[in-house]
Amino acid sequence: MKKRKSGRPVLHGSRSVLLALMAPLALTAAAQDYPAKTVRIVVPFPAGGSTDVLSRLVAQNLTESHGQPFIVENRPGATGTIAGAVVAKSPPDGHTLVMHSTSSYTAGFLYRKLPYDAGRAFAPVLRCAISGLYMVSVPSLPAKNIKDLVALARKRPNELTYGTVGKGSAAHLAAEMFNAAAGIKTVAVAYKGSSPTLVGLVSGEVGFTVLNILDPQPFVKQGKLRALAVTSAKRSPAIPDVPTLMESGINVEAYLWTGLFAPAGTPPAIVNKLNTEIARYLASPKTSAWLANNLGGEFSPHTPEQFGAFLKTDTALWQKTIKQIGLQLD
Repeated sequence: MKKRKSGRPVLHGSRSVLLALMAPLALTAAAQDYPAKTVRIVVPFPAGGSTDVLSRLVAQNLTESHGQPFIVENRPGATGTIAGAVVAKSPPDGHTLVMHSTSSYTAGFLYRKLPYDAGRAFAPVLRCAISGLYMVSVPSLPAKNIKDLVALARKRPNELTYGTVGKGSAAHLAAEMFNAAAGIKTVAVAYKGSSPTLVGLVSGEVGFTVLNILDPQPFVKQGKLRALAVTSAKRSPAIPDVPTLMESGINVEAYLWTGLFAPAGTPPAIVNKLNTEIARYLASPKTSAWLANNLGGEFSPHTPEQFGAFLKTDTALWQKTIKQIGLQLD
């Protein structure tokens, strides 16, 4: 400790202590001032799918509560990594967010060359919904259930085709989990999003597919597609008559989730503010009923840290399947 000419001591750590004391106040102020302008919620898929629909509901609610516009921007392609790159490169101020799904988030670990590090590029905000996936087939396929499908695939190895929303997507990986558990070999045909996948399925280009619950269900009701199974441990409240894969004798459990992320480095006060406000909306009876009836999904309040812990476990599950099938994308 040195002394000034006046004889008073100079405390070298005083500036650091002062900054440390002021930091929480600065973060609180940042949250209070947020949002200061229009907020973009980037969606990695085309308009009309379940991720897009949920994103628009969240955006509308936030717009009404803040008085600042929250808008949805669709950036489909490359299994969600195009949208991921946009948000990863954005300023970490909470004004650019991404509504990832299992598919688009996991895809970040598949590509050899990406302009962002999938494991470090994003700050988890909130898992907005989680559900099983939905296996459906064309009625012309001589398989009325999972048992029939497995028997058919064993008779015709590498002949049956299934559609996916992209290589490395949750639909693709869940189907490969099914193949491995059933001891069969079917061929993947990749499309750019759920809508093109459904078009390919209904037109007979592929025999079956694995998708979210929202998108195929209208076609099932119209008799254009046949329901086979859901991949969750329990039946979906949206389609309670459809059995699980486990009920059908196939030991597979896989989930589709939709979650909001900010760029890494976004102030925790802003992340927590978004988490709290969106959780309040999603936990309301009206929204909970909508999630269950339309997406077959559920929501339970949790912190950003708890969402991050879930991601580590979930990503490890998908990476195990990725290694088993030797999948890697350029």
